[in-house]
Amino acid sequence: MTVTWTHVGRLWTNGEPFLAVDDGLREAWRGSSDDQYDQVVDLGWQDTGIPVGTGRAVLVGGDGVVRDDSWIEVFTAPDGSIAVLQASGPRYPDTLAEALRFPRADDQAGEVLRVPSGALALFSAAADGAGAHSTPLTPARPGPVPLRHGPPPSLSVEPGLLLPAAATSYQLRVRWYTELDDDACFARWLLTPLGCAHP
Repeated sequence: MTVTWTHVGRLWTNGEPFLAVDDGLREAWRGSSDDQYDQVVDLGWQDTGIPVGTGRAVLVGGDGVVRDDSWIEVFTAPDGSIAVLQASGPRYPDTLAEALRFPRADDQAGEVLRVPSGALALFSAAADGAGAHSTPLTPARPGPVPLRHGPPPSLSVEPGLLLPAAATSYQLRVRWYTELDDDACFARWLLTPLGCAHP
């Protein structure tokens, strides 16, 4: 069965991963002001989650083998699934499309993410979730797939993304560095809805 994916935003990373966390817990993350990002740095590749306040966040984006400084592309599907992709290749849209179609059977199972607030925040783990040391969150906006990877943004503050949650829980599955051919590769983080959907 073919899944139709819609591009809803892109995030710039300087190598650090992003947190995907319930928006209601966002202000509890102090990656910059309380040096909580040091906890992320100490995690192994197999670690996919980290405590945030009374809950947990999952880590997405930032596979340094695909690229160091990089765009992280975010897609959504009609069933509420969210795909976070990092890709490299001369035919950038084709690489993204192949990454979205790539079989899931051998993906690493990660943590379950709880999203009771109905909104999911994606932002750099090196920043705070709220306050003076945080980054603004832009709403998810459907749009065309980027035609090329392109240069880094000229913005002094690199925004995060705020997405409506289709469910109260998501299963994370991760596919690390994967070669498609001699010129193209990707990494992928999939969040698949579990349990009850939000009204």
